[in-house]
Amino acid sequence: MFLIVAFVFHRASAETFLRASRTSHEERVSEGDIQTSLLSEVEGALGGGSASIRLKKLEAFLSPIFNALPKNEKGYLGHATVRYALHRLFVQRHGWVIKGLDAAGGHRNTTSSAGVLKEHVPAYVQDLFEKRLGDRGFGLHELTVLAATIEHVIHNEAIKRLGDAFKAHSFLPTSLMTTEQADEVLDTYMASYIIGEDLSTMNTSDVDQLKTAMPDMYMDWKSTQDFVRSTRRNVTESESTAQQKASAGLDFSLVARVAERAGEGFGAHQDESCRQMKTSLVAMEEPGTGRVRLSDFYRPAVGGEWQFQESVSYLRELGALDETDAQKLRVIIPNYISSPSNCIASSSFYSVCCMDECEGLLGHIERQIAAPEASTTRIASLVADLSSRKLPQSLLDRLGDIAATHDGVVPLHGRLFAQWMHHAFPHECPYPHLSGTTNPQTPDDWLASTGKDIAATKEEMDIHVSAASASQAPMLDRDFHVEAIAPWSPEEELLVSRVAQSVAPAGSSLLFVVRHAVMFALAVSFAMALVHSSSSGMKALGGVTKDEKFMV
Repeated sequence: MFLIVAFVFHRASAETFLRASRTSHEERVSEGDIQTSLLSEVEGALGGGSASIRLKKLEAFLSPIFNALPKNEKGYLGHATVRYALHRLFVQRHGWVIKGLDAAGGHRNTTSSAGVLKEHVPAYVQDLFEKRLGDRGFGLHELTVLAATIEHVIHNEAIKRLGDAFKAHSFLPTSLMTTEQADEVLDTYMASYIIGEDLSTMNTSDVDQLKTAMPDMYMDWKSTQDFVRSTRRNVTESESTAQQKASAGLDFSLVARVAERAGEGFGAHQDESCRQMKTSLVAMEEPGTGRVRLSDFYRPAVGGEWQFQESVSYLRELGALDETDAQKLRVIIPNYISSPSNCIASSSFYSVCCMDECEGLLGHIERQIAAPEASTTRIASLVADLSSRKLPQSLLDRLGDIAATHDGVVPLHGRLFAQWMHHAFPHECPYPHLSGTTNPQTPDDWLASTGKDIAATKEEMDIHVSAASASQAPMLDRDFHVEAIAPWSPEEELLVSRVAQSVAPAGSSLLFVVRHAVMFALAVSFAMALVHSSSSGMKALGGVTKDEKFMV
């Protein structure tokens, strides 16, 4: 009965993600586990092994972002900028939206003897670093270790979930499994991952019922199974030790690596559903605007299909509703695609959401410029190459207007440039609303806060469709451009205040040595803290909450 109710409530399909329910209890992780993970990553940064290899890969990925971000007067990243960088890292790599990286403040007084709320773990770990680094800020290497620590904690959660899957199938962690048995356990693991179900309370009969219901509850279930089996083959072929290959079976460590890789790659796999959704919306859009009339958005649902049913009030809070013309409401395609309504609550630490196509575009610009700001000529040239078209003069004028407010240069991480990117790439880059004017929520959070379902009633959808049909407004032609219809507001919001970049970059050879000295001090400090905690117990952190606004 629970599975049937969940299916009706969440309405999963091949074109959208399953809106998984969150567990009702507040999930916590021990501070000792967090500090142990942090120590492991710090030691990996100073030594060799797989942790060091992973750090090098993360550092290479973070380097272009770090080089392009605004630094403080000492040439390092500040508090809000670090969160921004981490948010973008996980979104780009895995499609993960990490809880606690999309809002600042509010975490320093939330610890207790029972541990740290999981959604506050990234902020808690960042606090630990900042206390050791003082007011200096983060260099590239410290940022990398922080990212690896968060990733490590997430992997630990995956291991626990897999252990629960083993237990539900009555396998011991020491069991040597056949391929078929491993696939059964991995199916259970992924079903729990997608639905958000707690496997620790389930037995073999429960998981069998769950997996039997999965094809109806989640229409991409078959392709997900294929994806995990492909991942299992790749891992066993490329990552098995000689002993594991000789055993002709899969042990827990090997299945755990499959689960980790599946979690890391699921965002890219699931993104195919996002692209299908985007294709459907672009087919209905007012040409060149990145917008779909609300009446056209609702029309498929009125015709009997279930997708695209979100209510006006919910679309407004998501930031996916363009109300420039109150008589002709429009849905903003990239804002809708990237909204929490299309995410899966796969983990206590993160949700898997649609991959942000604008990240790739901004990332290309950052790699080429390698600085937090640039001239209009440089930006226009790069964007023209990306779009493979000549930019309209009106768009170039807008870019000039931005530069005029910033001493002749354009900050790459401000709201105005994000707004300009939306006009340049209306299908890929979301429109950046002013801070505080929207409140994107998951369907569950919306239900909890309003007591309402996210879907509009059929009567509400009928009103919009009928009104549009009666007016018979002409469709725009293909030469129409977003600038003629999308709003433009002159308010700027910068990631951080602009400062003169008068110091050597944090990656210079001298600072590289200093950085490693700092990391060594960190390792010693945390080792001492862990020894102290084992004898005297963990103490909750205190301090004054400091709110900071920043863009993600």
